[in-house]
Amino acid sequence: MTKKKIITLALVAVIAVMAIASASIAYFTDTKTSKNTFTMGDVRIVLDEAPVDAEGKATDGDRVTANEYGIGAAYPGAMLDKDPTVHNTGSNPAYIRATVNVSNWMNLVAAYYPEFEATFPNDGYKAALSLLVGELGDGWSVVDVEAGDTFTVGQFDAKFVLKYDSVIAPGEDTSPMFRQVLIPAGIDNANAASFNEIKIVAQAVQENGFDTWEAAFSAFDGS
Repeated sequence: MTKKKIITLALVAVIAVMAIASASIAYFTDTKTSKNTFTMGDVRIVLDEAPVDAEGKATDGDRVTANEYGIGAAYPGAMLDKDPTVHNTGSNPAYIRATVNVSNWMNLVAAYYPEFEATFPNDGYKAALSLLVGELGDGWSVVDVEAGDTFTVGQFDAKFVLKYDSVIAPGEDTSPMFRQVLIPAGIDNANAASFNEIKIVAQAVQENGFDTWEAAFSAFDGS
């Protein structure tokens, strides 16, 4: 074989390899597109209560997010209407937790309920909320109590942590946490000014991914 023929064959071989490579590349870069659409859920709640009149009694008006009880309603021994309720307005079922912060409640319990022997933060002190609101609504229970939003010299709020036993489906509501507030009968001017607020906060965690209420709110608190 002459030198010229050898060169010619070599060029043919290179061209053939390039042609095969080109065909392979065309094959592997062929693409098909599939579009997937995900509709994400959400968790939304509303916390409200019935409006009250000047005497602290519930009326038939639109539900409200806060009430103010004037001196005509809030006096020693008064029973005021209050029915805080959580509504699931989102698209996911949810676990529900609430906190009830009562201003200066540690001092007031000691001063006006001497028969109540539990002291903060002992486990039995969780029952101190019942002195103020009576029985809790169906499904609600006090699972913890902690120092409240104001915890300074002379002012000791108590914050009660409430669990709702059932998962609330979209469009459903909890039962009212309670239906009344009982002003201590013996309260006097010295303590009345410090007993001026009950603040309720509701929280929700989607059920999906959590087997229990405890697991859901453990993740919530750690986030």
